[in-house]
Amino acid sequence: MTTSTSNSTGTSFWKVLGIIVAVLIGLAIIGPLLKGLFWLAFVALAVYGGFVLFRRMRSGSSTHL
Repeated sequence: MTTSTSNSTGTSFWKVLGIIVAVLIGLAIIGPLLKGLFWLAFVALAVYGGFVLFRRMRSGSSTHL
């Protein structure tokens, strides 16, 4: 009966190790992707803000931000 206990423990160890490895690989892939998307969104927001300011100045609107 001791073999089934060690086999069960060994299997759960490999499952936990596999989950940890999968999470680390996922973070290694998603981390740089999110970092790149953050800077892309930041640049897009800056361009949009510049466009809105340009359009507002071009139309001669007297309202301020």
